[in-house]
Amino acid sequence: MPSHPTRSKVNPGRLAAAQALMSVERGEHAEDALARLAPRDPADRGLAWHLVFGVLRNRSAVDSILQQAAKRTTKNLDPEVLAALRMGIFELRRSRVPPHAAVDQAVETCRALGAGHAAGFANAVLRNQGSFEPDDDARLGHPAWLAHRWRRRYGPAADVWMASNNDPAPVYIVAKEDPAGVSRMFQHRGLVITPEEGGLFRLPDGAGAVEELPGYAEGQWWVMDPAAVAIADLVGELPPGAEVLDTCAAPGGKSFRLASRGAKVFSTDLDPARLERVQEGAERLDLPVWAQAHDWTTGPLDRVFPFVLVDAPCTGLGTLRRHPDIRWRRRQEDIATNAARQWVILQNAAKCVAPGGAIVYAVCSPEPEEGEDVAKQLGWTIEATFDNAPATGGEDVFWGCRMRAPAAGA
Repeated sequence: MPSHPTRSKVNPGRLAAAQALMSVERGEHAEDALARLAPRDPADRGLAWHLVFGVLRNRSAVDSILQQAAKRTTKNLDPEVLAALRMGIFELRRSRVPPHAAVDQAVETCRALGAGHAAGFANAVLRNQGSFEPDDDARLGHPAWLAHRWRRRYGPAADVWMASNNDPAPVYIVAKEDPAGVSRMFQHRGLVITPEEGGLFRLPDGAGAVEELPGYAEGQWWVMDPAAVAIADLVGELPPGAEVLDTCAAPGGKSFRLASRGAKVFSTDLDPARLERVQEGAERLDLPVWAQAHDWTTGPLDRVFPFVLVDAPCTGLGTLRRHPDIRWRRRQEDIATNAARQWVILQNAAKCVAPGGAIVYAVCSPEPEEGEDVAKQLGWTIEATFDNAPATGGEDVFWGCRMRAPAAGA
């Protein structure tokens, strides 16, 4: 009789989530791992994203419970078992999945990953986990060094911010030119979007895949966080047809915002693949954006612009709600490392500012070493600043400022 492979009893979305969590532990970004591993079926794909981001946002609390129930540290667990147990505890604590189903699927995930020898252990841990609770700091789910920095700077508001980082991030869109028309398109689909300042809307939870929403294919809007919009707008008043250089442009939202305000935008980025997506977005939106790959750590371009935007690569500590894996990847020493690179980038970008022109320097991090301290080194007049830390509405956190270049001959 021919043999047939035994069909896995684990849901494909859960299996993909476990594999993605293991990849994140090896250093891969969560979004990249999920893009590569998540099933095509919408329901399974959605489950994979939900589990990975849910575990990453709540990892401290989950690990605290896990270590108490297992009577061993996470470092002493095989990667396959650790991923399955983290998902199981998350589902038992933070989802509507029936407890028996959550336990069964976690055990089957172990088997599907080749760790069937640990099935009994996983079953026992999950059935025992209800006897334990994480401490308050574990519930907040941030590394101790980061929690210490934020509490010292923001006081009790830091704990409120950290707790909010463990919730799913809201999704905002920016209308290209007709906010009322965008709102009507969503209403016709039975979706109510909440208007925000600046032509933004907040999408309802569970709105669905962005690419399938009304007006996306027609280029009526793009996805962008309110704080990122504020940074783009920090450039100030733009004469019609003004040329703006967006130095670190990907994923492109700021370039699109500037172009929608009538500017001709020249976008650069280190990664040609990410820059290609910027160009694709500009074509979908029918906006005047030109893209060119450039490494700003190696030197400036050979031309100047009246307006330059530098949203510099940084630790990303202001985006932990949207990118929860960052909190487990960063170390305190990364702040100084990034600041040194940012200073090189800013100096080279400043050489592309025309005399008397304006440059906006910004980072999606609240850490002063990456933001204000870098900007002050340039010695130019600071005309305006933006700082929304700690976040109160689920938006990303940015620090930014607009500086004025010396006039010709000054």
